[in-house]
Amino acid sequence: MEPILIDGSFGEGGGQIVRTSIALSAISGLPVRVINIRAKRQNPGLQHQHIAAIQAVALLSGAMVEGARLGSAEITFIPGKLRSGSFKFDVGTAGSVTLIAQAVLPILPFLPGPTSLEIRGGTDVKWSPTSDYFASVVKEIAERIGIAFSFEILKRGYYPKGGGLVKIYIDEPPGSIKPFRLVKRGGLKKIEVKSVAHNLPRHVAERQASSASRLVAESFRELNIIQSIEDDSAGKRSLDPGSSVTLIAYTESSILGADSLGERGKRAETVGEEAAMKLVQDLSTEMALDRHMSDMAIPLAALAGRGSEIGGAMLTEHALTNAKVAELILDVKLEINGRPQNPFVLRVL
Repeated sequence: MEPILIDGSFGEGGGQIVRTSIALSAISGLPVRVINIRAKRQNPGLQHQHIAAIQAVALLSGAMVEGARLGSAEITFIPGKLRSGSFKFDVGTAGSVTLIAQAVLPILPFLPGPTSLEIRGGTDVKWSPTSDYFASVVKEIAERIGIAFSFEILKRGYYPKGGGLVKIYIDEPPGSIKPFRLVKRGGLKKIEVKSVAHNLPRHVAERQASSASRLVAESFRELNIIQSIEDDSAGKRSLDPGSSVTLIAYTESSILGADSLGERGKRAETVGEEAAMKLVQDLSTEMALDRHMSDMAIPLAALAGRGSEIGGAMLTEHALTNAKVAELILDVKLEINGRPQNPFVLRVL
């Protein structure tokens, strides 16, 4: 069978095209060939975390892969049969474990049996969701559409050494995803602020949490805001210093989140404010999914099929890219109502 050709320079032109393409290939059984990989990036071609994602999906699907090497601009992915079991993956650097988790997420409901995955690398690093975002927002949304799994953060990992560890476990893969609707968020119930700092003074995490809470409270007065602090006393001491803050908004019909990372020279207060501003902006749209989860939900909606509908806070390049890849591989039609960088509704026709 001739592989489906995917142009990796389309849309956002980054690693998301590769991750979505191989995941949908593994599920559908259709081979894909991705060219011009990460053509729009300063360092084009595959990097360590992209190779790790390819290896993870290939192992779960018994796939044959050509071109999965550092700097490669093209791969061919020929899937076999999905398989369950216990698997371990190591990015080898501070490459993002949550981007690997994002790559395998659509596959989880279709696995033939109970499966555990341990992923080692960076848990809270640039250009990817924090592990707290995945453990809270992604996990909760997945459960709402019928994919129940656990996501445990065993150790934190930051740039440059990584060394973090997370574990994903799914006990009863449902075998399919039924059509679902997540369009409007409904009333806001509470917001949780999770602030983390390792190999740093505890006050860094406290200041991140305080600034985030203060800004959210200005927009949503009398709202219940819960703070939780994780530092080295939690027993998850990292190889490198690092911090992050993740905000989770619980609503009547959904859960939304936003995050931000600490870095050298960046005030802890700024970290908290960045996450809070993103969450306040996304909540103001009244949509059910924040700007990041709406990207990740598109392949799931396409797999669920006709009748599925999602409302996203922002139509990003990642969202448009995921929609295009899903249409190419799954032979579905997706209707998007909304302008780029604005709220949108996506329907599977």
